[in-house]
Amino acid sequence: MNKFNNDRFQSNTGLPLLVLVLLLACFAIGASAQEAPLMDGMGNINSDVLNADSPAASLYKSRCAQCHDNANGRIPPRASLRYQPPENAYAALVSGSMSPMAEGLSEEQIISLVKLLTGREPSPIPDPNTQLCAKQSSAVQLAEGDWSNTHGDFRGLRYRQHRSLNAESLDRLHLSWAYAYPGGAAGPVTVGGDALFLAGTGYVLALNAEHGCVNWAYPTQSRIVRSVTVATMPNAEYQAGGLPASVAVFGDDSGSVYALDASSGKELWKTQVADHLLVRITAAPTVYDGVVYVAISSMEDPLTHDQDYFCCSARGGVAAVALESGRLLWKQDHIQAPLAALPALQDKDKQSDLGPEYGAGQFKQGPAGGSTYTPLNIDTKRGLVYASTAEEYGFTGASGPYSVIAYDLKSGERAWQRSLMPAMKEREALCASRETDCRNFFSSGTSAMLYALSEDKDLVVVGQKSGYVHALDPDQGGRLLWSTKVSEGGDLGGVMYSLAADADKIYVPISDIDSPEGKFTGTLVALQPATGEIVWRTAAPEPACNWGSDYCIAGQVAAVTVVSDMVFASFWDGYVRVYASSDGRLLREIDTALEHPAVNGVARGGQVSGYPVVVGQDALYITSGASSIMKAGNALLVYRLNDK
Repeated sequence: MNKFNNDRFQSNTGLPLLVLVLLLACFAIGASAQEAPLMDGMGNINSDVLNADSPAASLYKSRCAQCHDNANGRIPPRASLRYQPPENAYAALVSGSMSPMAEGLSEEQIISLVKLLTGREPSPIPDPNTQLCAKQSSAVQLAEGDWSNTHGDFRGLRYRQHRSLNAESLDRLHLSWAYAYPGGAAGPVTVGGDALFLAGTGYVLALNAEHGCVNWAYPTQSRIVRSVTVATMPNAEYQAGGLPASVAVFGDDSGSVYALDASSGKELWKTQVADHLLVRITAAPTVYDGVVYVAISSMEDPLTHDQDYFCCSARGGVAAVALESGRLLWKQDHIQAPLAALPALQDKDKQSDLGPEYGAGQFKQGPAGGSTYTPLNIDTKRGLVYASTAEEYGFTGASGPYSVIAYDLKSGERAWQRSLMPAMKEREALCASRETDCRNFFSSGTSAMLYALSEDKDLVVVGQKSGYVHALDPDQGGRLLWSTKVSEGGDLGGVMYSLAADADKIYVPISDIDSPEGKFTGTLVALQPATGEIVWRTAAPEPACNWGSDYCIAGQVAAVTVVSDMVFASFWDGYVRVYASSDGRLLREIDTALEHPAVNGVARGGQVSGYPVVVGQDALYITSGASSIMKAGNALLVYRLNDK
């Protein structure tokens, strides 16, 4: 049913460099139950379904080719779209990231484009309401230790000391059951009481944690939802007023935040926190003390490569919403400068003053950008919420992007901000050596983790796409305490999604998918928290994609999770690899990119990306195929310990 291969691991002697795709790409909005057909026996891409003179090809040339034939940043090249599920491509064109480009097209034209790009017509998404539990589940009551948000806590540590799962018992971990996300996996599960909460294509779902039947399914009307947070109402007054004890909250790609009754799936409220056409909420909200904190992102950056687009105006930020009512309490943009025309970026003579990595002439307005696409973390001691920010569109040098920003929990006022952008001389040297426009290269790649160095001393720790990990002092305005270069870095990292930590070490996953030499690709690094010194680094795994692609890369474009004395690391070749936290020894490998009999059909694994490993009271949950580019999937894999 599942495959464990403990003796196949060996050091990597060098990976071929292929700049294929970047995370959060236009069509990487979920995952699929099936790999696209029209490939040879080894899984390689065959010729187009429709010839170059077809109406669909003409539509592609006029609507899509500008970006996908000149792929850069987060834009996937056309070849990679062949590996995407047609249902996701259809959703992207109808109501997702590509809907502005598909405006005015008929249903027939959209389906022809999907067939051209993926090789298949989209199929209807299975209705999860056909797998409802026979018996009504009890009300959701969160228990201590439930993994109820993306990181499992407010600080971003991604750590659990499990009562029975450790390095000694790891060999007894087995696949208990699997579930096939409807359409495809969009993000990780969260755990609340005896229920699991997840988002598939077209639905937000609550499953019975024991058996995998469906408690309820909430249709998202083609809006893309990636992950769900479960929270308890802050006091009994709300429950006495008819509100439930627990709620499920999430955001979508229209800039809206929702709250549902966690027990029934009934919608309680919906609040629009941002209204830009290309706004996205890619991270699950963080809920603390009756307030929902929302990270705001956008998908405007692919259009920075379109000379005809009036670029750019979308801005990242943070919004705070009352949990009981959905009332917007405050909202802040990370970039506070007014939007204005940018003549300097349209004047080639003046561009040289800005440095070689600065934008080309299509940047006509700004400043814009500074998205936050990773979850926010809470500092209860100082009353702050921490956001890490990505690139600026256009590089005017505005304050806000490439930073960690601390906001006051109550008022939303900016307490401090620390830029992670290196000095111009270092930027010029790095950018000159890379095949990139360098806008993404210095983005924050992870959430800003709050780490307790001692009872009196905390650190704010963040990973960067450029391959650095930084520690900041929250008591001194984010003053830089140490910086450690852990990898070569790249537009895909460097370091992506999230660090993890226990009492002794900080654990850093290395992506380096598009690094020049690939010598660190897929390694795992442990840092000494006080100094940032590298304690150990694992050997790079030998890529082992079982789907036969010519381009098999074992980078970690995913968060790591620490369970007791082990680190669970996830890879683009479909494997979850488990290492000893003491010294980085490989303990076990799990190939998730297989077909698994599921409670609702067949669950198909793929690349393991995003935030895939979650720990419950008596189970470990792996999502395979979410946030994937070359091999999407729809598998939720539930592992438990066998009896001795």
